[in-house]
Amino acid sequence: MDTLPPGGRWWRRSREERGRKQNRRLEEVGEIDLSKEEDNVTSLAVGGQGHKTIVFAGANSSPKDVKAGNNAHFRVFEIETAGQPSEKAKAAESGNLSHNKITETSRSILFKGADPDTYQRLLRLSKPFPNQVQLGAVATGLTKDPEIVLFDTSSTTPPKSRGAVRGGREAVDLDFLQTGDSEYQFAYCDIFDVFLKKITSTVSDEEPQTIYKTPASRSTERVTVPQFRALRWLTKDSLLMLTNIHSNGGAVLQLLRLPPSGKGECRVARSHRLPPRITKASALAVCNLTPPLSPSAPQDYTQFVIAVAAQDMSVSLFKLDLQAEVGVTLFSKIKPFRTFKDVHPYQITGLTFSNFEPPAHPVTARTPPQNLKLASVGVSNTVVVHTIPLFPVPLSVKRGQSKTPRYVVALPSSAVVVGLSVALITLGVLLASIFIQTILEIRGAVPNYINARHHIPLVIQEAIGKPYSFPEGYDGSSRASNQPVLSGRRGHLGQPTEETDPPLPGADIVSDPVRLAELLQNIQKNDGDDTAQKYFITEHGESPDGINAHLHDEAVHSGHSWEDLTQEQRVKWQQKLKDAGYWAEDMGETILKGIVFGTLGGMVGQAVGGG
Repeated sequence: MDTLPPGGRWWRRSREERGRKQNRRLEEVGEIDLSKEEDNVTSLAVGGQGHKTIVFAGANSSPKDVKAGNNAHFRVFEIETAGQPSEKAKAAESGNLSHNKITETSRSILFKGADPDTYQRLLRLSKPFPNQVQLGAVATGLTKDPEIVLFDTSSTTPPKSRGAVRGGREAVDLDFLQTGDSEYQFAYCDIFDVFLKKITSTVSDEEPQTIYKTPASRSTERVTVPQFRALRWLTKDSLLMLTNIHSNGGAVLQLLRLPPSGKGECRVARSHRLPPRITKASALAVCNLTPPLSPSAPQDYTQFVIAVAAQDMSVSLFKLDLQAEVGVTLFSKIKPFRTFKDVHPYQITGLTFSNFEPPAHPVTARTPPQNLKLASVGVSNTVVVHTIPLFPVPLSVKRGQSKTPRYVVALPSSAVVVGLSVALITLGVLLASIFIQTILEIRGAVPNYINARHHIPLVIQEAIGKPYSFPEGYDGSSRASNQPVLSGRRGHLGQPTEETDPPLPGADIVSDPVRLAELLQNIQKNDGDDTAQKYFITEHGESPDGINAHLHDEAVHSGHSWEDLTQEQRVKWQQKLKDAGYWAEDMGETILKGIVFGTLGGMVGQAVGGG
């Protein structure tokens, strides 16, 4: 882990584990008090020598010693459990490990600069392999003369120096990758550039080579360009970079590929923009779930788990698959699979994965479940550990992907995701179609297939069926027929709409009983005069109370005048008009003499025909 919470002691605070087993808690197994006159721990890394656990840390000396030029910033601690192995096992079973002893074994000065503001900002160790030397590196912070010092962990009193890098900008992050016996690749980056230095068994004074430059970072103009935040080795020819876009514009994961020759600048092979809610990233951690068994062994099929901490106190997890065929490696797209929100009360300063070692093969039903742990720390003095379950992929052996089954994180099947997406899209289209069909049926524009009028409340039908408003100046000259139409199609509409004109004889449309009543009153004024205009009234077929009224055209409309109707037919028409609200008994039958009546539900037509 890169940093610890500020304070005068190195310790771990208990916090409920947010993983699969919610009832488990982090327990404090040991502590050591540091001098209150000295600075807090700013960087931390854990290594090992045999059965010992070695902790490397960075903490400045007291202000008095720093001013005197004696800043022993590099500290080494040893953690040991008292008693024999059998006693250790009993203590582990009982959970009583509070007697673990932490001892400071050495402190030394690795930086050559004399700047009193300098502190050990970065500390990184190489991955340990059996019978191999583990290297480390420290980098300065808040100094005018940046330094990176390489050291050998086989000796801790003081550590053996393996060279240094001075000058340029301060390092933002650094990482090791062991490629053979006593052979390493050391990469570090500042905010704009990435550098590579190859290390062998002998101390090399060869300067690091620049393998990537951020475009436009050399411009003399005041430009805004992205800045690197962290880097991690994936394979000997690939680096994963965490980049923050300028002005809190977001964060990006970039995969850089080195040229096959190992010399020259990298190219961006993959790029993944983090979700918009992440305006800036603060930490990065990567775990290889199928690492090579030895430094010189080639990288086989594997999956990398990536964790990114953001300024919104969340931790996002991603996965990246690597395929290896005949010396050629191919990376898949970077895919997100889990997000933990509000992990810490305040900003997250460090992330680290546990060292995952696959179980002994063959993998059987008795093989216990495997998991990967992710620890994070923040400025709120909190430590949180998440547990990520892993699952074996037995088919990797049958398909030639690896010699042994490998483990991966659990992800939803791509087929399931695609099927669910198709189902949601289909459901959306179906609902939209039903909605459109409902509107058209209520407006009478299409035949009834779903009988929307029987299921939609009357108030909603009235709002949907409201007549359209015509543009200003519209005179209806483009209509195919200039014959005025008076329609009382909806007898239940109580008042005239605001969009319609005042009712006049010969108007285009009549849509309520008030206006049709006025029409009948106009007919009544003419007192049945033969010279007055006659109107043809017929029943609307779609509604029992709907009535259409047109100016009578003998060439078009066939019907019978009031005088031609039998008494039974007159009673039926009077009742029909009365039920629709178009006629009252006190109006008298005189106004009906100027009207030609059509068929009334088929029954009147049959009566007129003598049926």
